[in-house]
Amino acid sequence: MEYIDMKPTWGEWANIYRRFAESGETRAVRELRSDFAKAMAAAQAMQAIAGTLSNEQANIVAKTITAELTKQGF
Repeated sequence: MEYIDMKPTWGEWANIYRRFAESGETRAVRELRSDFAKAMAAAQAMQAIAGTLSNEQANIVAKTITAELTKQGF
């Protein structure tokens, strides 16, 4: 069976979270609290291992970070 993965990337998720936060949707922000915590923990884990990556892995990370930041308007 084929299916389409409709889950947002973390950059897309960040846009959703930001919009809720900026519009004062505190209930929605509260519901997304655990996802926000996971994203920040993953960012810290990535920072912790960044110096151990091969050049190929570091390039993948750099491209991914650039793409996700671009989705957020940076």
